[in-house]
Amino acid sequence: MLFMKKILTCTLFSFVFSAASFGADLLDVYQQALDNDPIFKNAYDTYMANTEAVPQARAALLPQVNLSSQATRNVFNLNSGIFSVNDEYYNSVLWQVTASQPLFNYEAWAKVRQAKAYVKAAQANFNDAAQDLILRTAKAYFEVLYAQDTLNFAEAKKRANKRQLDQAQQRYDVGLDAITSVYEAKAAYDQSIATVIAARNNKLNQYENLSKLTNHIYEFLSPFRHGTIPLVKPEPANADRWVDTGLKQNYKLFAARYNLEMARENVKALSAGNWPTIALQTNTVQTYNYLGNSRPDNNPILPKSQRQSNVGVALNFPVFQGGLVRSQTRQAQHQFQGSSEQFEQVYRNITVNSRIAFNTIMDGISKVKADRQTVISQKNSLESTEAQFEVGTRTMVDVVNAQQRLFEAQQQLANDQYNLVNSVLTLKYLAGTLNVNDLQLINSWLETTRISGYKTTSATAIKK
Repeated sequence: MLFMKKILTCTLFSFVFSAASFGADLLDVYQQALDNDPIFKNAYDTYMANTEAVPQARAALLPQVNLSSQATRNVFNLNSGIFSVNDEYYNSVLWQVTASQPLFNYEAWAKVRQAKAYVKAAQANFNDAAQDLILRTAKAYFEVLYAQDTLNFAEAKKRANKRQLDQAQQRYDVGLDAITSVYEAKAAYDQSIATVIAARNNKLNQYENLSKLTNHIYEFLSPFRHGTIPLVKPEPANADRWVDTGLKQNYKLFAARYNLEMARENVKALSAGNWPTIALQTNTVQTYNYLGNSRPDNNPILPKSQRQSNVGVALNFPVFQGGLVRSQTRQAQHQFQGSSEQFEQVYRNITVNSRIAFNTIMDGISKVKADRQTVISQKNSLESTEAQFEVGTRTMVDVVNAQQRLFEAQQQLANDQYNLVNSVLTLKYLAGTLNVNDLQLINSWLETTRISGYKTTSATAIKK
């Protein structure tokens, strides 16, 4: 008996995991997008490359050491003539070490501050890309579900039109209806065939769009459970508070702010292009002479080796460069003004779009409620019209029109539900709070076979 229980348990788990492998849910798709989306991976590589700006800028403030060497063939003569039979040839090798340490370089310090702002902007852009990946994944996922719903509605309409065509043909054969009823039913059925073809093609295209994110091919995606979603109002239920949160946490705004700071430091750096710089410098030259056999190595006139060293403070004052510094400074000032306008644009976009997203959610909840009631009403209307058609008080045109209104109501309901979910995610994205937990919540609304907690290697937000 115990052995039989083990077999049943193993069979049960095999069935569960087999079902789980049949369709992917939202978290599956997000994990695959996280690993394969080229836009997000490019954002990561760009961020990592931009982090090198600080050590590169700071290098100008650190000690600089240069080592050089030179090997030469020389001629030596004690006589006054240029060449004589007493010429002696010898080889020499020169080694030179030069080191310097900047003591004052305002331009270099300004470039370090500029580089720090540049890296912070890169961090903000990467965090924004991580949140944008969540948004793009959810949108692409719901586009597939909506395309599947549209195809389902179109196929149901096609089946209904086929039944109506068969019914109209039977009624015409027994003399209960005129041939016009058959023509009308046939026209509706032919139209539904074309609609199904278009819907099936759109479904395939939406699957392809999703594959661009994940580099995976899907046969089935988990839909919403019972085709409905919970209607949850955003918390806090106040548009102004969402705007305030976005102005404090939105990563696009952080990037724009740091870009503005970077442009400000660029003005300072370029305006200091004709400022004096002071550096501590040291230089050591070591020369080795390799004398011939005809002269002793201890010749006082030509020593075997010699060294020369010096230490000093160097002042460099580029007083005038033909107007280059002034021109570059004016250019940087205009760039700063441009960055200021970009910051203002992002600021306004967050303010306005947050209010729009919040209002869209509130209106969307009311609209979904109305859509659901409309579907119920259209179902009742279709049933009533079909009953009246049976007794001869309605025509086939009335039935086709009632059926069309029902499918349109169902499609509108599906569209409004997906738009509502996307609006919720968009509002959190604008507020800078969008994360994987939001996807986990939405995933719990799906008909997924997930039976355990989902461990995801999410994009870790870099500290602001």
